[in-house]
Amino acid sequence: MSLPSLLSLLGLLCWIAYELLLRRREDGEAGTWHTDDRDRGSTRLLLSCYAASVPAVVLFDRASIGEPPTWARWFGVALVLAGLALRAWGMRTLGRYYTRTLRTVATQHVVRSGPYRLIRHPGYAGSLLVWIGYALGAGGWAAALVVAALLLGAYGWRIAAEERLLLASFGPAYARYRKESKRLVPFVY
Repeated sequence: MSLPSLLSLLGLLCWIAYELLLRRREDGEAGTWHTDDRDRGSTRLLLSCYAASVPAVVLFDRASIGEPPTWARWFGVALVLAGLALRAWGMRTLGRYYTRTLRTVATQHVVRSGPYRLIRHPGYAGSLLVWIGYALGAGGWAAALVVAALLLGAYGWRIAAEERLLLASFGPAYARYRKESKRLVPFVY
């Protein structure tokens, strides 16, 4: 295994640690995987896409399909690191309002600080960077394209469900925020 492949894999393992270990909260709500109708199945969809992405990366790597030059694998490592940093920044900014599934609480408000100044979903943007970077660093171009397609579709579904929930919860404040910010890429989308 090349060094960029190893670092990409270690970065993905750090992302998994965020999911499994670092987000435990005393209230129990933040870390739960239990969803309700507002989730629209997006949590299960994301978990399925993650589960499909890992073997896809391994298969593309083993078959040497879309094998990138070394500099591209290092670019994948950089994407993983940028994604981890963005996701951690978003989680830290939301603090106790960060949850694994879609929900709001009565004391919550629209957050416009940190990465939320420019994008509405930095955690999702960070996760996409991690997974696409992992696929590029460990699997290659073809793996990165497959993973990007899977996860962009899943996160698109998730964002649609979340924005419905946030509009219902925060009304005009969230509607204004949507007009003033982008979903995943500052100034673009």
